Amino acid sequence: MLKIYDSFSRQKKRFHSPTGIVKMFVCGPTVYDYAHLGHARTYVAFDIITRYLTYLGFNLQYIMNITDVADKITDHAKQVGKDPIEFAREYERAFIEDMLALGITNVQGYVRASEHIPQMISQVSALIERGVAYETNTGVYFEVNKFPAFGTLSGLGREELSLRRLELCSSKKNPEDFSVWRKSESLPGWNSPWGFGRPGWHIEDTAISMSILGDSYDLHGGASELIFPHHEAEIAQAEALTGKTPFVRFWLHTGLLNLKGKKMSKSLGNVIRIRDALNQYSAEDLRFYFSTHHYRATIVMSELNLKRSIVKRRSMLRNFNAFSGMRTDKKSDDHKLIRVVTQAENNFRKHMDDDFDTLGALNVLAKFSQDLSKYAKTSKRISSKSKRVTDNVFRKMTNVFGIMS
Repeated sequence: MLKIYDSFSRQKKRFHSPTGIVKMFVCGPTVYDYAHLGHARTYVAFDIITRYLTYLGFNLQYIMNITDVADKITDHAKQVGKDPIEFAREYERAFIEDMLALGITNVQGYVRASEHIPQMISQVSALIERGVAYETNTGVYFEVNKFPAFGTLSGLGREELSLRRLELCSSKKNPEDFSVWRKSESLPGWNSPWGFGRPGWHIEDTAISMSILGDSYDLHGGASELIFPHHEAEIAQAEALTGKTPFVRFWLHTGLLNLKGKKMSKSLGNVIRIRDALNQYSAEDLRFYFSTHHYRATIVMSELNLKRSIVKRRSMLRNFNAFSGMRTDKKSDDHKLIRVVTQAENNFRKHMDDDFDTLGALNVLAKFSQDLSKYAKTSKRISSKSKRVTDNVFRKMTNVFGIMS
């Protein structure tokens, strides 16, 4: 029985899908530079989660947005004298190349914000009609006081929220109100009922996910730094629009990746680019290293620990290869081996069913490989059926992590 920790309720809850199709949305990058290992940590974690859901037999509808409309993109494009949209396309292509190089293949669609502007305008209009958003001379803002549940995801009370002076603007009614449309004469921009401008960051993801996955869906993921204000704002917008709760059944958040005492961040200049790391380490080595940490835990990047995890991965594969080299014999008695395989499968699922305990599951795989190596040393032959079954089970489990080349 799979249990997943839901950031909204702050508890592990049993996961099931009434239709057998899991609808999942993960916040993608703002494409103005190359992706770094902090991004890799998050997207590998969600790739493993989707692989395990597939392992359990679920069908997935998994999409990720591409934020190609943002001030950061406009500012960086201006510095190099390029059109903002074309500038964003360059880094979008680089991002997808990096994801594929990391073995991230389950994303069924990378969806651009710029291609959902009509849906965003429609949602902003609806928010105004419902009385939860208002227009000023600078744009349209969501009035947080009109949505009493605002702050539930992040656990922030009214007093704390009042201190979060987001998007400083004198035309807002309240400091905590956030923009859903910003009036601007600069490009890129679009015509709207409130004048030329572009959408706020939060409405981009709400419009994309709801237009594709519906008013309510199963899983929404992202890095923990997005809990406030981004995901908090998404909930407010979606539930104010539809009147339905919950907007998302499970909120999943990955821990950050720290380097030299600080989170890995482009804005801090504290980064190791994915493509640079892949020049030194294989994708399988990086995936194994990230998997030795729970997806919700903060990782303190350590070259020593990375190299230690590489040794463990290669030892595990050597053990398995020793088993794979065994000769087959129809007369072999493999009952002991089948018990080892069954126990490994059960223990693997026990850990992964517990909110994707990847470290526990990796330890099971390591012991499984050791048992297979011992079996190869003590039993000269194996039946072809038992060998095939064992091989399939081991590969199926390692495929969840993507750690075999």
